[in-house]
Amino acid sequence: MIPNNICNSTLPSEIAVEPYINKREVAKRLGYTTRTVEKMMRRGQIPFYKPGGYRVAFRWSEIQSHLAQTCRVTHGTTPSPN
Repeated sequence: MIPNNICNSTLPSEIAVEPYINKREVAKRLGYTTRTVEKMMRRGQIPFYKPGGYRVAFRWSEIQSHLAQTCRVTHGTTPSPN
C-alpha cells in the first residue's frame, strides 16, 4: 500500500535539469585550451555526450565528479631535507 503522504505530495512543475555545456566552456572552467579538452576526451579523462554529428556536450557536475574520483591532488609541498 502507498503511504498517504506520498499520494498527497505535490511535485514541482519543472524538475531542475543541469544544462549541457560545450567544449569551449569546459576549457574555460578548467583553465585549458579546447585542444587539451579534446585530448582528455580521447583519453577517456572526462565524460561527454555526442548527441549527433560532430557536436559534443558535457555536464559540469559529471566532469567534476569524474575528476575528483580519478585525479590525485598534490599540494606543492617541498620535500624535507634528510
